Amino acid sequence: MKNPARFLCSVIGVPSLWEPTLTRVRPMAAGGLCAVAVLMFVWPDGSPEGDTANRAEAAHPRGEKTLSAQSNSHTRATDPARALAHAFTLGDRSERDNLVRDLLSAWAARDADAALGWVSALEDPAARRSARSTICRAVAEKDSRGAVVLALAHGADEDDTGGLLECLAMQWCEKETEGAVEWAREQPPGEWRDRLLARASFVLSKSDPAAAAHLVSGLEPGTLQDEAVMAVLHQWALQDSAAALQWAEAFSEPGLRDRALAEISNLRNPATSRAIE
Repeated sequence: MKNPARFLCSVIGVPSLWEPTLTRVRPMAAGGLCAVAVLMFVWPDGSPEGDTANRAEAAHPRGEKTLSAQSNSHTRATDPARALAHAFTLGDRSERDNLVRDLLSAWAARDADAALGWVSALEDPAARRSARSTICRAVAEKDSRGAVVLALAHGADEDDTGGLLECLAMQWCEKETEGAVEWAREQPPGEWRDRLLARASFVLSKSDPAAAAHLVSGLEPGTLQDEAVMAVLHQWALQDSAAALQWAEAFSEPGLRDRALAEISNLRNPATSRAIE
């Protein structure tokens, strides 16, 4: 027999793709005439049968394995709306949320106005607000003012239960205080304008508490103004407790004045405050 190894393969049904190699013939220990043929099947490229990676590579060239990923990447870049529509159908919530956030952020970097236009058409209010927030926050990382303008242009002031505009205004104020405060002051009078100014006053109080105190004094009397006053007072007392005390003593409303004086006392004497508690 010219090729006993090939004969054995044909008997046991080894696929013709494999090329067996007869590696060793060893006599049995008992000294009989039988011999054990030890076979190692190798692929045409010389790799052993156990090398599954090479077998997979032979069956599926490297270029084909990346085709799906390339297609998805191309769809994200050329048709983000289609990619998002697919993302919203994913069953795994964590996977869905992460993919939607990534797609929206990437779209915002290329064309935020178009992305917000698509988001405005979403029927689910919660999904619409969440998507709008993702886009505007992505824009705000490089252009805080632009993010506020975009949010307003796409109805954030009418559909904003999560305080998106306030957060964006606060970010803007941290980067460009004077411009953000001036813009907030120019908004139509009302609770929304006061919320914006309250946020701005807190940021301003870290660098110029006197200016922040003047800003909150113009808010409509009520809970919103009281909380804004206390936030500014706290920052002022940390920097100049004497000046903060002088401001607090001038409050006309007894309840707010007592609360403010107690806050300053606690900051001046933290050990006493802890003992009382």
